[in-house]
Amino acid sequence: MLDELTSSQLSEWEAYNRLDPIGTWRDDFRMAFLAMTMTNLTIDVHDKKGAQHVSMEDFIPNWDATATVEEMKKVFKDIVQSQNKKMGIQPRKPPVKKQ
Repeated sequence: MLDELTSSQLSEWEAYNRLDPIGTWRDDFRMAFLAMTMTNLTIDVHDKKGAQHVSMEDFIPNWDATATVEEMKKVFKDIVQSQNKKMGIQPRKPPVKKQ
């Protein structure tokens, strides 16, 4: 496609992209806004009065960050444990495998 565009056409697309971004960053931005809105509504309805709201930055992925699978599992496990503790849910023991 770039072989078929003139310099002025490419400049137009670049200018348009600055005004109305195209691509995955925009999708991430939209989903972060939606997630922030839903989370803050849930906080308003279910948490104690004056609970801290979240920001969009809490939901925008950092694609440049590098983490191992084990680090990601630990973060997810910590989140689940924290939420279970807030809700008073006792952790289940893993099932015993029969041989």
